[in-house]
Amino acid sequence: MKRRLLVAAPLLVLVALVAWLVRPKHEVIGQAYVNERAVTLWNSRAQVRQAVGTAHFGDKLDILSRRGEHVRVRAVSGTTGWVDERLLMEPGLWQQSAKLLAQSRGMPVQARGRTKVLTNVRIEPGRTAPRLYQFNRGADMELLSRAVADWTQNVDEKESGNVPDEVKKEDWFLVRGVANRDLAADVQNAPEAPATDAGDQSVPIAGWVVARFVELDLPGAVREGALSTGMRVLAWFELNRVLDASGEKPQYLVAGMRGPEGQPCDFTTLRVYTWSRKLSRYETAFIENNLCGKLPVRVGKSPAGDPEFRFGEMGALGTERVYRMRQTIVRRVREEGEGKSRTAARLPVK
Repeated sequence: MKRRLLVAAPLLVLVALVAWLVRPKHEVIGQAYVNERAVTLWNSRAQVRQAVGTAHFGDKLDILSRRGEHVRVRAVSGTTGWVDERLLMEPGLWQQSAKLLAQSRGMPVQARGRTKVLTNVRIEPGRTAPRLYQFNRGADMELLSRAVADWTQNVDEKESGNVPDEVKKEDWFLVRGVANRDLAADVQNAPEAPATDAGDQSVPIAGWVVARFVELDLPGAVREGALSTGMRVLAWFELNRVLDASGEKPQYLVAGMRGPEGQPCDFTTLRVYTWSRKLSRYETAFIENNLCGKLPVRVGKSPAGDPEFRFGEMGALGTERVYRMRQTIVRRVREEGEGKSRTAARLPVK
């Protein structure tokens, strides 16, 4: 009996050791974040496969193994499955995205608009920069800044019409918006499988988009003024409101430019549209051209409570141009020794 015990004990230890060595391994070899509205997790890489769950934009996934362009991942809920690695972003890029979003929260909104087409959001200006997300057509966003980058055709951004083969410059907008977490995809892709993370339906995001893919939501007076003068609006602001028989009427500051994209200045002209109670229409109360302004334009109030706006000039570090409006008269607030300010004739907005 003792001999049998002496033989059995080492065998049991050996069996336990082998079982431990061949156990299913789930060691994490990395992390990644989803950069699509929704991605399906599959039970295998085969053509005939079954959906086991869905992950949404911003979800953090543990990477368990790699096979070609596919990775086996584990969600926070514990669900494991296979997904195309091209639908994920590395932690470093996700951290850059979070940093850009944090910086954007302190930036004043210059305009608002919506996407005209499917629009990629990138970490910096340029079509070769890493992609963070893709907005659907009609996605609302806030415009914060402008930059210029070389135009290059990208395989995932096909434009209609003829585009010159030579390299050209194009405008980019830094925008802040909402990345939808497409929870409806859970039902479509995996009707019998639970989502990996119910989460919120949207996540804030900031990044760079091609400027001409965005249509600005211009107030009527601003739109009419831009059309009548051939100005391309880059930013617009409500300075204040005045009472009229039909109610309150907002008065606007507009920054824009003429000519093609890729110019070094963010804007070259300013206009202020005020409401005439006597004529019941908007008029152009102030014009200043030949500027080389730099976004952002900041709007506020003077110590006396009058509307005030300011902005920097390209190449003039640390200095700002400051303007103040009293009633319908706009004047530049100048340093001592500078010349007198100019005001423009009052012109109707056609």
